[in-house]
Amino acid sequence: MTVFVAQAETVITVGGYEFPPFVSSGDIQQPNHGITIDLIEHLNQVQSEYTFKYFPTSSKRRYMDFSVGRYDLIMFENSGWGWAEQPVEASNVFMHGAEVYIAYNRPERDQQFFDDIASKRIVGMLGYHYGFANFNSDEDYLSEHFNVLLSTDHLRNIRLILTDRPELAEIAVVTQSFLNDYLAQNPKDREKLLISNKLDQEYLHRMLVRKGAAISVGGLNHLIDSLQTEGIIAKLEKKYGIKRNRLD
Repeated sequence: MTVFVAQAETVITVGGYEFPPFVSSGDIQQPNHGITIDLIEHLNQVQSEYTFKYFPTSSKRRYMDFSVGRYDLIMFENSGWGWAEQPVEASNVFMHGAEVYIAYNRPERDQQFFDDIASKRIVGMLGYHYGFANFNSDEDYLSEHFNVLLSTDHLRNIRLILTDRPELAEIAVVTQSFLNDYLAQNPKDREKLLISNKLDQEYLHRMLVRKGAAISVGGLNHLIDSLQTEGIIAKLEKKYGIKRNRLD
């Protein structure tokens, strides 16, 4: 792979929010990390025209930050996730993923437990768009139509299911990649979880770029193609346990 070391004058600011393994918020010992941060590094290595820089936002604040120009590009997004009124163009799909349901694995439970999600106590992430709710992330809508608890911590949601306290949560919606990583680190918990065969949604990950930004969607697709050709995307999928429609 060709590596460019000179910093370009044209800066492309990339928004990102807490969404492991895509972005995991850091601290002094370990800065922000995840696939998004790695992709930014690789985008800076394969070309010299632009310098990509990370801008931290949140799942709820990302639209406002975009609208006032704090960043011009966001990765691992879908134009259907509340972006209809924003001046964005979508790149080609460059990675896949999915979200599944998990419950505590009681002896009497099987896959039919996930047939009627709306009747269950659900825990999900604040500001996220879910298939069971027709991708409407509005808190008032969710509280009106579902018995839902909204969290800001993916790990907490899994641990809440493992406590087997149905008055708090019966089902959690989690990303396959985060769940894969959790179970790899905590293999003893696999038998405690009932994992749905059905998906809440499948991710067709794209990058969204502001119309009229310094980099066009065509230029962005060209860089994505370069990363695919160099095998970088495949390496990142392997590194972060990104699987398509299945759990290992």
